[in-house]
Amino acid sequence: MGTVLSYMASADLEGSINSLSLTTVGVAVVLLIIFIILSLTLVKKWPQVKLPLFLAIAVTVISATLTIAGSTVYLNTHSLTGGPVHWHADFEVWVCGNELNLRDPVGLSNKIGTPTLHEHNDKRIHLEGVPITPKDASLGKFMDVVGGQLTSNTLVVPLNDNDYFNDTPATQDGDGNGAPAPELVTPFIHTQADGKVAEFISGQKCGDQTAQVQVFVYQYNQTNDTYSQMKLKDPANYSITGNENVPPGDCVIMQFGPATDRTPYLCKQYGIRDKDKCGEFSVPANERKICTMTEVK
Repeated sequence: MGTVLSYMASADLEGSINSLSLTTVGVAVVLLIIFIILSLTLVKKWPQVKLPLFLAIAVTVISATLTIAGSTVYLNTHSLTGGPVHWHADFEVWVCGNELNLRDPVGLSNKIGTPTLHEHNDKRIHLEGVPITPKDASLGKFMDVVGGQLTSNTLVVPLNDNDYFNDTPATQDGDGNGAPAPELVTPFIHTQADGKVAEFISGQKCGDQTAQVQVFVYQYNQTNDTYSQMKLKDPANYSITGNENVPPGDCVIMQFGPATDRTPYLCKQYGIRDKDKCGEFSVPANERKICTMTEVK
């Protein structure tokens, strides 16, 4: 819990400023309504209040405008990037050989997470806003805002009530069956106040095998059209590469299973570009001109 709390504490200068802006607008609207009502009801009886009410309206509008403008300038000047970004990284979560389906958005919302950091039921991390510190683009913060948790030895994944796995033709890719052994996962699933979650801790077992929480990242090298994977020692604090498209944006594999130096899993957008694997990822033979990438092992 200490890691999660650190993200909450560090996290949101942007959120605080956005909250301040919304509060300012709300207060300004209420004051304007009051001043307008007073103008309509008092000016005819007491003309002398006309000027003070006009000044009050003007001060309210100017103050709200300056607060919003000032907070926007402050946010941009204190950000890592000098302004808003639109970054993406793809991810998959594999536990005991099964691919989990992150909880889907509900109601009118088309995202799970925050306006700045979220997922659209597309296995993609979306960072759309102003990152203030590296943690604003980190895997730990992403898992926190979607209702889960990630540390070096803990993985908590929010799930739908009944649809736990990516095991349909629409969600499967070149990695194959998304739920070959669902019975290995169900013991880790339980219900919290906001819904089902799956919780994994290093040292627990997948069947009769001791398992660990592990996170791997594929990164793309634009200079020679290659990519490679690395295993993260501190996954919670890893910040995604700053790119809008994937690739060159990262492919992140969160995995719970027997300890290994490499993951066999790969995000779809990397798979369809790999010249040796794009057939496995269902790229038709006549469209394989896009298959140019090579993995460096």
